[in-house]
Amino acid sequence: MKILITGSAGFIGSALKDFLEKQDIEVIPYDLKDAPANDTRDLANLRVKMAQADGVVHLAAVSRVKWAFEDPLACIHTNVGGTINVLEAIRQAHGKQPWVIFGSSREVFGESRPLPVTEETPCHPMNVYGVAKIAGEDLCKIFAKDYGLKTRTLRFSNVYTSSRDQLDRVIPKFILRAAKNEDIIINGTGQETFDFTYIQDTISGIWGCIQEIQKSQRPYDDFILATGIPTSLRELAEIIIKVLASKSEIKYAQGRSYDVNKFYADPAKAKQFLGFNPSTALEEGIGLVIRDFKKEKII
Repeated sequence: MKILITGSAGFIGSALKDFLEKQDIEVIPYDLKDAPANDTRDLANLRVKMAQADGVVHLAAVSRVKWAFEDPLACIHTNVGGTINVLEAIRQAHGKQPWVIFGSSREVFGESRPLPVTEETPCHPMNVYGVAKIAGEDLCKIFAKDYGLKTRTLRFSNVYTSSRDQLDRVIPKFILRAAKNEDIIINGTGQETFDFTYIQDTISGIWGCIQEIQKSQRPYDDFILATGIPTSLRELAEIIIKVLASKSEIKYAQGRSYDVNKFYADPAKAKQFLGFNPSTALEEGIGLVIRDFKKEKII
């Protein structure tokens, strides 16, 4: 089996690449960081690269809510334009048409009530990033319905990892400040609550989806990959301070208008259909990140 990963140099993409290669699956990497030509906005290049692929895991994107807020046009061009190019390259393919797993986000739900969120919860994105992701999901549905492609959507929830992560994301940022005994600054009240998912649990969910999409005849489906365990930002900061035995204090700053404040999800559907079993407790995962940071001399 050959799988093309767009965004293969990102922190989820690179971890997935490593995992699949250990399963003796050939990975076709596709990322701007590795080669400028590997741009999902380049339809012709996509068609060439995916000609031999059995499946595509589409992760390439403007991957941060903050970046999308700062440059909404780039977000739409990359996240929506890149997604339709992936789907169109497959639609135009001669012979076999690879399946597509689309990496979406909990941001599509916005400030959903009630919690926990399920796949049946209506989507009300509240920022440009969420709008772009819901557009990608809708495109996957339409290309499955109208053109016979087999597609899946996976909604990720606050995935965290180690030294491959963006170091200004919330968990790395808190760890870096706590390691220096500096104040941990929370944008908001500290009661903002999220569903943090360790990278290896997310990868196991993607692998379950790869197995499911190959066997199933259903043209489209969607799944949330989350732990189902809510943690406030204050609780997160307290865990990090405890694990590092830090002297940091928790301080607060103005919240941001484009941020969702509360989210956690019920992963029952992913457990049923994908065999998804998130098993890394947050404190354990934080410990793994800290251990890697020390190994890489980041802290």
